[in-house]
Amino acid sequence: MPRVTVSLPDSTLHKVDEEANKSGISRSEYVAAAIESQISGSNQASITLHNSELELNKSQIEVMQLKRQISKFENQLTEKDKLIESKAKEVMQVDEKVNQSYADVNQARQEIAKFEMALKLKDQHISFLEATVHQALEKITPALPPSQEEARAKSWWQFWRRD
Repeated sequence: MPRVTVSLPDSTLHKVDEEANKSGISRSEYVAAAIESQISGSNQASITLHNSELELNKSQIEVMQLKRQISKFENQLTEKDKLIESKAKEVMQVDEKVNQSYADVNQARQEIAKFEMALKLKDQHISFLEATVHQALEKITPALPPSQEEARAKSWWQFWRRD
């Protein structure tokens, strides 16, 4: 096995000796195990770093996909909001039309009531006039002109003719 010479400060060398004695191995075996551990640990750290980078990239891709989904949902939400606004405007217009229709119906009812009153007054007036005519006809003696045939037969009724 090849040999390697290393310069260490005294404090580090004392720590190495203490650890080697605790483990029950020689200083050389302890230093070789430490170097081996460092090398394999460095490789392990590289592998861990690489795995972490892969996981980070995966997470970033997932975040990007989720952001796209959020953006898509926000666009859909905006479209739905516009649709709701348009439907709300339509509802308001229909509501205004309904209110206008109610107002028109109420106005028509008022006009109907006026016409019914006017019609009742006219009916009363007609009844009054009919009664008056009937009374007048009873009082007037039958002095009506003769029929046209009778007037032709009797020549003295010439003044009743209309030419």
